Amino acid sequence: MLKKAPTHDGALQRQIGPVALLFTGITGIIGSGWLFASLYAAQIAGPAAIISWIIGGGVALLLALIYAEVGGMLPLAGAIARIPYFSHGAMSGFMAGWLCWIAYVATAPIEVTAVLQYASNYLPWLTTIVDGSRVLTTHGLLVAAALLLLFVVINLAGVRWLARANVAITSWKLVIPLLAAAGLIVFGFDSSNFTDHGGFMPTGVDGIFAAVAGGGVIFSLFGFRTVIDMAGEASNPQRNVPLAMIGAVVISLAIYVLLQIAFIGAVPEAHLSGGWTRLAENVADGPFAAFATILGLQGLAAALYVDAIVSPTGTGIAYTGATARINYALAENGQLPRIFMQLNQAQVPVWSIAINFAVGLLLLLPLPGWSALIGFISSAAILSLAFGPVSLAALRYQLPRHARPFRLNNGIVVSAIAFMLVGCIVYWAGWSTNWKVFALAIAGGAVLMGLTYWSGDDTARLNLRQSLWFWLFIDGLGLISFVGNYGGGLGLLPKYGDLIIVSTFSLAVFCIAVRDRLPDGQTAALMQKAEGDT
Repeated sequence: MLKKAPTHDGALQRQIGPVALLFTGITGIIGSGWLFASLYAAQIAGPAAIISWIIGGGVALLLALIYAEVGGMLPLAGAIARIPYFSHGAMSGFMAGWLCWIAYVATAPIEVTAVLQYASNYLPWLTTIVDGSRVLTTHGLLVAAALLLLFVVINLAGVRWLARANVAITSWKLVIPLLAAAGLIVFGFDSSNFTDHGGFMPTGVDGIFAAVAGGGVIFSLFGFRTVIDMAGEASNPQRNVPLAMIGAVVISLAIYVLLQIAFIGAVPEAHLSGGWTRLAENVADGPFAAFATILGLQGLAAALYVDAIVSPTGTGIAYTGATARINYALAENGQLPRIFMQLNQAQVPVWSIAINFAVGLLLLLPLPGWSALIGFISSAAILSLAFGPVSLAALRYQLPRHARPFRLNNGIVVSAIAFMLVGCIVYWAGWSTNWKVFALAIAGGAVLMGLTYWSGDDTARLNLRQSLWFWLFIDGLGLISFVGNYGGGLGLLPKYGDLIIVSTFSLAVFCIAVRDRLPDGQTAALMQKAEGDT
């Protein structure tokens, strides 16, 4: 199982143009997040949720710039897993892909859950309340399974059909949020909401930071990753991949900030009687549509209920394809069986999609609801992106003369800052979320090591020394989260001093990671082979 897989069971085709690639990024960002994130971010941070979006957008843009450089150097399917493989070896590549896969494979089921949660307003038989949480009924599960199957069928038709469907869906997804924001601002905006009910920051700075990780901000904005994963099928990828990632983040961030402003201004006075922290009790199943209905904007409310199907569906389609490319990349790294590389006649990794579909069906059963899972997915996703800054800095030393269609100015300094911010966001997710993510990360690494040993393969192939920085990183963040001030931590760290501790620790790990990169010659050989195979 762990022997090096052959590089190709068929070649992925470069058929995605620049507009379709940009729209892939946008549709990955504007999904169920726009339907719910404004609500949950405001519940955590109040009106200061606007600042949470700006912080999250800044981090997303930094990471997009970093991946624009490393992704442009060698645009490959599932590049999030492939790039660390070149800079730090097999174990690092596997861990990046494993964490990314955990986040990705749960995203399509969550998008489906969001569709049905909104639809339960007019089809109440789709969901029910169990122990205070809204879950799918038996009929709801059947509808959810049918939607997941639809995502699979569209992806199996090939990237050309996928791109066409994505352009159409994303065009709609750009218009409706803007109409929603405009309608709420024109007909229902109350500026006193920004100062009353506890002021602009009712939960303080801690609330702003917590909303970044747990309010859906990071969950939404980091959808730009789908561009990286589809890079192996992009035309002129050296130019189009960086432009698509950066463009998707900038456009989507502007829309999300506008939506958050409109949402805060439109919350009716009666809904704030218990303060911002109890806001979701009134409108959890469809906040924007509920406000439009209250304001008498029936046409807008109807459009929002339609968009509650279209937006998550588009994102679910994008992530179904992106998840399969992660499987494909891990198989190319030799860490999954070659069956994950088998392509159908449309040059799509068919078994990867089929197996992920089966996992998605299983995940539908225990899903407790949109808000309960976004912190977990966000923590896993951004932890997988921590490999990007490390790889950029390492590759600057390993391959200083390699062509870089996009070169980030002061790239090593920017990467160090981005890595520290990644550490902070993971910390803000809190101990109650992080221990689960870290446990899955450790389990994945242990399984890979065990299978390698039992198969009689040389464990030196895993490049364990080059991955020690990652284990130090999650162990340290785990300890800091446990004694820290977020999400079930013991609250033993000084206020704001905790951020200094996390940032200093993260910077130290970054320096260790760059130092412990693969030998230059080994990286050059891996890159040369990969370039020859593309």
